[in-house]
Amino acid sequence: MRFFTLVCCIISSIAFAQKPLINHHAVSYELYSTLNKTTYRLGVSVPKEYDAKKKYPVLYILDGYYASEIAHGTHKTLKFFEEIDDLILVTIEGTAVTNKDWFTKRWSELTFTKFPAYDSTTSIMEGIPAPGLKSGDGKRFLNVIKNEIIPFIEKKYATNGHRGLSGHSLGGLFTANVLFHSPELFDHYGINSPSFVDWNKNDILLAEKEFASTHKSLPVKVFLSYGQLEDEEGIQNMKNIATLFKSHYPDMEIKLVLFDDEGHASVIPAMISKSIRYLYERKIK
Repeated sequence: MRFFTLVCCIISSIAFAQKPLINHHAVSYELYSTLNKTTYRLGVSVPKEYDAKKKYPVLYILDGYYASEIAHGTHKTLKFFEEIDDLILVTIEGTAVTNKDWFTKRWSELTFTKFPAYDSTTSIMEGIPAPGLKSGDGKRFLNVIKNEIIPFIEKKYATNGHRGLSGHSLGGLFTANVLFHSPELFDHYGINSPSFVDWNKNDILLAEKEFASTHKSLPVKVFLSYGQLEDEEGIQNMKNIATLFKSHYPDMEIKLVLFDDEGHASVIPAMISKSIRYLYERKIK
């Protein structure tokens, strides 16, 4: 399967650190979730001129295990050159110390529907020990974000109630599901190289269809992206979904970017930069 091939590339080719990927660009907090008995590491970066008397939007990025340094460094750079408005950026990661631990937790948390056949085949191919991969715990993780992570951040920082969510691969799949299962929680969405085609026969379309049956309005800002070196079926699917979104929700602000000469892993820095720039582009005053 295409998605399995991409997963193998990520696990085998990217050198993941064994310690938190938080450096001088951000501060790190550990939050224990009572909802799913898991500790999460939250990396937070704020504008250099952060003022607790002001209120800021917050962008949450799901892929902290491999994207924290890139995301916070990009945030700092874009703000330094005044290409984006002020925002608080939060990366979310677990405290896994091995790639397999990370992958097992990610597989469960970022999928809204169960896919037992794929769980089994991928567990075998990746050497995940029993009980193996278990998909479909996305709604519980969404509750962790909604009821624990967001309140934690909003208690510590001056926020204005405007929130964004962005993810890559399974993170992109999760973000799209949040868009249709809990659209009131965020108003900015980054859906990047999402695992649509290979996950339960593109079942994100079922979530969208159910939502569209009772909603003709979805006033949010959405960034969609894919690497041009990724699978052709996935690229065409993204084009179709962008068209579908525009057709069903005329008040949605949406942009699709296909990154030249980028694959599923190499696209990560590009899509992080572009998604932040698009979602929080500087407003000329």
